[in-house]
Amino acid sequence: MITVYTDLDNRLEKQEMSIGDSIPYGTVLIDLYEPTAKEEQYIENILQINIPTRAEMDKIEVMSPFYKEGNAHYMTVTVLDKSSKEDHPDSMAVTFILTTEYIIILRYSTPWSLVNFIARATRGIHQCNSPETVLSGILESFINKTADVLEEAGNELDDLLKAIFEKSSKQEIISSKRYNSVIRKIGHTGNLISKNRESLVSINRLLIYFSQIDDNNRLTSKKEFKSKFKNLAREVHSLGEYGNFLSQRNSFLLDATLGMISVEQNMIIKVFTVASAVFMPPTLIASIYGMNFENMPELSLTFGYPMALGVIIISALLPYFFFKKKKWL
Repeated sequence: MITVYTDLDNRLEKQEMSIGDSIPYGTVLIDLYEPTAKEEQYIENILQINIPTRAEMDKIEVMSPFYKEGNAHYMTVTVLDKSSKEDHPDSMAVTFILTTEYIIILRYSTPWSLVNFIARATRGIHQCNSPETVLSGILESFINKTADVLEEAGNELDDLLKAIFEKSSKQEIISSKRYNSVIRKIGHTGNLISKNRESLVSINRLLIYFSQIDDNNRLTSKKEFKSKFKNLAREVHSLGEYGNFLSQRNSFLLDATLGMISVEQNMIIKVFTVASAVFMPPTLIASIYGMNFENMPELSLTFGYPMALGVIIISALLPYFFFKKKKWL
């Protein structure tokens, strides 16, 4: 699908475009969402550029995400596709093709940050009078979304910290099912943080590449525009530091949870160990008097049976009180 956005007094106006249509006057943004082979060929013929296929995008993302071909600059970044607590976080590649007149977006998914930028740009909130300003606005939306997701991840880690270390009002022991739930949440949060850190690294590389474009005909050569990209780079750097902090904190929570599980298991084993030690002397006494020998004088005593019971009880209580005195119980 081909969608073009024209600049109308610093406000983007959306128009659908079909094969055979000419690009409207004032177009600054061309959005290619899951383009067909015919749509790719049509755009290539009009703009005299090469549109990477989906397979080529995957290779470009890994091998050479930033390069120049002719008068067009190709920049591929990784952004978060899903970020809710219910969804499995996933990343997607978005390719920006910057020409002298347009910024082309090639994508096969719809990140929320791009939807938010388009909605704000159509209301005139973002300055969109050139391909460069559109690209900077999209990157700013990506960065803001990453900041929001990292903030939510930080809040989630705070809740997990309380669930692990703070006792409930009823002083309940955390059950194994609850531990399993906590570990799953830690894993989900860790994956979310990792995906965002990957996205930040990708965006930072794009900013470095974009700042090095030296063309007097572009806004990139102007001091004001370079200053804006420096500010974006600072935000990416600070978010990267925050992401590193959250990653370390998530690792700490995982280690703490596993440690708490180990403590709970040791408590259970200790109970069985104490129980074995308590019942070991009575078992020994019962085994002795359970032997079938004729010459056992205690068997003929009138109070032999109560005496044996008393010895068994005393032999069980002595280890119990000993463990209590040592505070092993």
